[in-house]
Amino acid sequence: MGRKCKYSQCRAELPAARQCIDFTQKKGFCKIDCMVSCGMERAEIAASKKKRKELRQAKERIKTTSENAREAQQAVNAYVRLRDMGKPCASCDKPDDGTHQRHASHYRSVGACSSLRFNLKNIYASCQQCNTAKSGNIMEYRVRLRKRYGEGLVEWLESQNGQARYSKEYLKKLKKVFSKRVRLLKKRYNIV
Repeated sequence: MGRKCKYSQCRAELPAARQCIDFTQKKGFCKIDCMVSCGMERAEIAASKKKRKELRQAKERIKTTSENAREAQQAVNAYVRLRDMGKPCASCDKPDDGTHQRHASHYRSVGACSSLRFNLKNIYASCQQCNTAKSGNIMEYRVRLRKRYGEGLVEWLESQNGQARYSKEYLKKLKKVFSKRVRLLKKRYNIV
């Protein structure tokens, strides 16, 4: 099987490189028109990639802090769900058997203590029923946190009352870090 012309629209058979006397054939093209067309095609692709990159960067620049916070929270929540995979619900001990949706549930809500919003000691996987329908099922959540991690953690979480404001740069970095952690955990657990 011999070489083929590099131009995607042509793909004509070419002789072996050592047998070529024509410059265009040595470069992998059957004729000069294919070489020019291929160059134009590659230039269009490069321009298109550059335009998409600039558009992506422009969209990033105009994102609000709340949009960055939402994206960072999504990354942290995805990490928590993977970290706690196989563990029962933090509030009701319902097993993680794939029969129900899993959420990343905050013991101290974001509204009550925004300084713990991204703190992993405050976020554990729970079932959808407890997190959404029962607003976290906090009394049961507290009992199970004490049992699993000790009274010290619960007291520390309950003593935190600070409010926090996060910068766009911090939120972008947080999203980047947790997105990478998610990719690593997915790779470890062979999750597509």
